[in-house]
Amino acid sequence: MMLEVAALGPNGPYRSRRRLTVPDATGTAAVDLSCVPGLVLADWVRTLRSAEPVPPDEARAVLAKAADVFEAQDVLGDSLPAHELRVATLTGTPLPVVRECDAMITAKLRDVGRVLDLATPAGAGTDVGGLRRGAVWCRRGEVFGVNAAGNSPGVHALWLEALALGYRVVVRPSTRDPLTAHRLVTALLSAGLPQDRLVLAPGDHVTADAVVEQADRVLLYGGQAVVDRYRDRADVLTQGPGRSKLVVDGDHRTGLDLAAAGVLYHAGTACTATTGVLVTREHRRFAADLADALRGTSTAAPWQDDATLPAMPVEQAEALVADVLARVEPRQVRLAPRVERVGGTGAAVLTPAVVELDDPRDPLLGHEVPFPCAFVAPFDRSEPDPLSGSLVVSFDTDDHDLVRWAVDHPLVSNAYVGHPTSWLHADVPHDGFLSEFLMRCKGFARTDRQDPAAETSRSGR
Repeated sequence: MMLEVAALGPNGPYRSRRRLTVPDATGTAAVDLSCVPGLVLADWVRTLRSAEPVPPDEARAVLAKAADVFEAQDVLGDSLPAHELRVATLTGTPLPVVRECDAMITAKLRDVGRVLDLATPAGAGTDVGGLRRGAVWCRRGEVFGVNAAGNSPGVHALWLEALALGYRVVVRPSTRDPLTAHRLVTALLSAGLPQDRLVLAPGDHVTADAVVEQADRVLLYGGQAVVDRYRDRADVLTQGPGRSKLVVDGDHRTGLDLAAAGVLYHAGTACTATTGVLVTREHRRFAADLADALRGTSTAAPWQDDATLPAMPVEQAEALVADVLARVEPRQVRLAPRVERVGGTGAAVLTPAVVELDDPRDPLLGHEVPFPCAFVAPFDRSEPDPLSGSLVVSFDTDDHDLVRWAVDHPLVSNAYVGHPTSWLHADVPHDGFLSEFLMRCKGFARTDRQDPAAETSRSGR
């Protein structure tokens, strides 16, 4: 029996006549998802826009309480462990990855104020009550729209910052994984967030376009075509291909550890997973050694505790493998990806691939697929341009000038030294702080006679 998942609007659960059937990793119909029509979405956004922002202290308290609800309350009949198993089975995301992502979400719920404080300019205030002159940190709009990705449940940790900043939020979850967003929104509402501050609006690409047009600020996930479409929209923040790269300029053993960790991170589907490896010496030997290191990766089914690799219907997996192999010559393939069937379920696990390139400017260095796949190329430190356009560049090097080049380059978002590209820390922005997109500084000043504090002093109260 399929699981029915309703939208969550300002007046509670919403069940539409428009439905989407979501298949699981075996190709079997698993979720019956209500779709929100465009006119209904427009009405919901008007309701959100007319609602007052939740005060910052109150918002942070509600988010912290929601973490407890997320972990302890049954949603759609599932406890948290049952929910995580269902998400792994639905999406093909390894169960350990789902668990890690849910832990990221609850950690952000409990400590969202920390990252907001880090992102607020040191000279800016958030309240004009006692301010005579200076900068005020203000929202750029009132309604924040999220068109979420389905490659990782962890994407839902980011938009929580908008709620804490007073935005009213509309979330259009990925049709691949509507369950994580549904559980999170349910937890927030159960924790006391008013229904007219947050809605869950599942739907197709028409719904996604409506979110972009209705909201004041939008976080949008997608491929290169999506990035290109919205490149010139200042009100849209795109999260596209990561094209994260590792530069190996030191001992190959250290570099291999960094590469293997980055390539396998979140089953190779995260934007911070390593896809390009640039090696200053003996890149062919490095490619062969990396292939050996990845060859024994567990092929356990995604719903098992030792799962590492993504799963999907067999036909989809075979098409992905064929596409990768069609792009390269046989001599370049150091580790060929395989389609490992999961019993008689109809699902298959995709094993890692390692491809050797002759030129760091080969377009394949930036090619991304939804399973662990690394392209290894030679690298000349005096010509660092192939690193441009990367979400993360990780370095195994003592060349401080090269690291400085990456830090200064406008098209490199993050630079790490001695960490894999997949490294995360709560104090380190993912792709800049989200607050940079949501907020701005405004100048403010008042004369002494208009100072509320001064008036109170003069009146003796």
